[in-house]
Amino acid sequence: MARGIVAMIRAQALVRAEMTAVDFGCGTGLIALGLAEHVRRVIGIDSSEGMLSVLNEKLRLAGIRNMEMLRLDLEQAPAPELRVGLVVSAMTLHHLADVPAVLSKLATMLAPGGYIALADLVTEDGSFHGDMTSVQHLGFDPAWRRACCAGWDSRTCIAASRMSSNVASSSIRYFW
Repeated sequence: MARGIVAMIRAQALVRAEMTAVDFGCGTGLIALGLAEHVRRVIGIDSSEGMLSVLNEKLRLAGIRNMEMLRLDLEQAPAPELRVGLVVSAMTLHHLADVPAVLSKLATMLAPGGYIALADLVTEDGSFHGDMTSVQHLGFDPAWRRACCAGWDSRTCIAASRMSSNVASSSIRYFW
């Protein structure tokens, strides 16, 4: 899935060699590592020390030096004072209670002409996650996504494509 998301972002020409990108909810770095070879710098933001420890070890083993990590809970803390060309968030939003507030914070990190690329579940029945402990939303429908991006420049919030992934139940889940 991560390779597909990075490929969609690259296909939309949202990645440039001189840019800095933020991967919000980076986890163990699947998206961030895919972006690292295509941009000057990647900043991975996550609230989990454990996830960032795993990512740090991956960076060390691979000798990747253009990535840094920031432990931060954007639901509780203000956005860092960054100006980046690209903010990516993949499979994180459905874990957040106040998605519009976090998206607003992410938007403040964009440099003029920057982009936000989001990939998350389209509304589903809850079968994507076995353990629902940290799940706040069962995905997002198209009307909700449009409302969330209302007022943004039409080039800032792009629906790049739809992709699907088979899950254990053999049903299809779509991501945006």
